[in-house]
Amino acid sequence: MSADIIIYPAKRVITMDPENPEATAVAVKDGRILGIGDADNLMHCIKNSVFGAAEIDTQFQNKILMPGLVDAHTHPSSLALEYANHFVAQVPWNKPEGGFFPTYGTKKEVLARLKELDAILPKGQILWATHYDDNQAGGFLYRKDLDEVSMFHRFWINSAVFKQAGVSLEPNAPRLTGVELDENNIPDGNLIESTGMSHFISVLGACFVTTEESMKKIIPLFTGQGMTTVAESAFGGFSPKGIDADVSLFQKVFADGKAGFRIGAMPFYHTLKRGLGNFDAVWEKIQSLAQPKESHFQLCGVKLYLDGSIIAHTAPLGWPGYWDGFSGQHNENSPEDVREAIIRFHKLGVQTFTHTNSALASQVVIDAVEEAQSMCSRPDIRHRMEHCYGITSAQLRRCKVLGIAVQFFSSQIYYYGDNHLTVQGPDRGGYRLLPAKTADRLGVSWGMHVDPPGAPQLPWIAMWAAVQRKTLQGQQLGTGQCVSVESVLRAFTLEHAWQLRMDDEVGSIEFGKKADFCVLEADPLTIAPDELKDIPVWGTVFEGTPHKGFSKSKIEFSQTF
Repeated sequence: MSADIIIYPAKRVITMDPENPEATAVAVKDGRILGIGDADNLMHCIKNSVFGAAEIDTQFQNKILMPGLVDAHTHPSSLALEYANHFVAQVPWNKPEGGFFPTYGTKKEVLARLKELDAILPKGQILWATHYDDNQAGGFLYRKDLDEVSMFHRFWINSAVFKQAGVSLEPNAPRLTGVELDENNIPDGNLIESTGMSHFISVLGACFVTTEESMKKIIPLFTGQGMTTVAESAFGGFSPKGIDADVSLFQKVFADGKAGFRIGAMPFYHTLKRGLGNFDAVWEKIQSLAQPKESHFQLCGVKLYLDGSIIAHTAPLGWPGYWDGFSGQHNENSPEDVREAIIRFHKLGVQTFTHTNSALASQVVIDAVEEAQSMCSRPDIRHRMEHCYGITSAQLRRCKVLGIAVQFFSSQIYYYGDNHLTVQGPDRGGYRLLPAKTADRLGVSWGMHVDPPGAPQLPWIAMWAAVQRKTLQGQQLGTGQCVSVESVLRAFTLEHAWQLRMDDEVGSIEFGKKADFCVLEADPLTIAPDELKDIPVWGTVFEGTPHKGFSKSKIEFSQTF
């Protein structure tokens, strides 16, 4: 269209602006929202202004417009690596072009698939298969299992990888942090978190190199689900080439906005500190990476990482421990290191985002923020905790007082809720798991995420799970923590924008903000709540430019269940 102003009529416009909650048309000029109302009135007002002619674009007249989704915690870099390799998942993962990858329900089926892949793999090339889940496949993979498949594997590795990395398999060899041992005190091939993987980067480093091609490949995973703002929540954390290479890549892919979304990247503090040696050097490095204001790629606070994973038994859980007998007592980084980082970044006015699965980890962050605020009052700094499975109501009250926001990994209710019941019991792993309703009742800023590789990049599953709290096996984990559809829509738009300090530009359809819209084929406020997970998404409008998504967004549950 040739006019400077485009008016988009819609069946309904859900604005997330409480003063003007809905409309039937939006006017866009220069990539920003010029007006909200009905098409005739907007046209009349524009004709009587100095702005010139307007045109009406009717392509959304039978669709629903809402603010573009803001994914406040995800990992595009990880997705680019995973989608460049082979899926052996037990639940459906969505393809960028639409549809879903095949699933492999058991360990036996996975090993058979790995043998098929190895048979066609060029000699000497690393076989990297992703998203094997011991919880859902019925058991761990061990070194001896993979020795029967091929030479290499990721996270579960075999003898050849140990040999190439120079890691001894002798019983009395020095133990490496994050490398699990069998009953004979010999490494069994299980690597715990990034700490375990770090010992083998010399061998597997090539697997972690993200290319411009692989990054562009996964862009439809975001635009196809209605996202216009995305947070990379471990920026530079696992790149063998370092954070400068990641900055260069993100500049090429995202800076000009042609990807169809903007991206805020959280530098991963612990990797930087290991490489640079101390806090001051890390801060100097982060400052040097600042991007031009007009770039669609910006740095966004700092990412910290405390405990491991509850579902993988790698996090300290507190009394009375794991209900299934495991004794996970692993922190990825020390509480004191995280405390010190929070306080020092707070004094600098830098927002922190800290991985905290358990109540024990949440307590470390809450205490650190309280200490930091007592030294230097910054009431609007918006520190945030990530995942928050076990956070208690008492801790959430302190979050309210201290201004700490929380992010719930709500997708895990669906994908792993049954496992959490086994691992944590009916209280901590059931009706108190991921307490979004409590946060909402107390007035704490809360949101939710999908966090690949922990779950597929399907934000509507995350929202549905927070509303319905249904597990893979159909159990409901406590109706008292169910939140409304309106609440999850607000969380995934305006609340996430606030948490990322972007609410002055995105998160609602208001005058002057970026013209970012999620375009839906159905109305989330009128469909049955249980249909939210399968809502058809047309695509997005990003700063006034439409981006059509893929053709299929509904999960075919029959693939797995």
